[in-house]
Amino acid sequence: VSTQSTGSSGINAEYGKQWYQRRVRGDAHLCDRETGCTFGCESDFCWSQCDGACPRLDLIGCHGCKEWCWLSGNGEKYHFCTENSQCAAVKRNSCASTCTL
Repeated sequence: VSTQSTGSSGINAEYGKQWYQRRVRGDAHLCDRETGCTFGCESDFCWSQCDGACPRLDLIGCHGCKEWCWLSGNGEKYHFCTENSQCAAVKRNSCASTCTL
């Protein structure tokens, strides 16, 4: 697992690993019904489930991988949030960080 910092805010993969298990399963977060990806707000930034190293059949959607990334904002590196619903507008934006475990 990479612990590479993804920005001046101190967001890193090790931190994400700590809360991932209770998040990506859908506990308290939202799911994009079209892509199957879980997403939400954590530590003031939007995140999404993603497929990085995990095998997949196509390039669309999530395929049950336990990987996640911070989402890019609209005109900013990360999308600031205070609650999950604020991430709906950016749930299909590209990753602003590495898709990691």
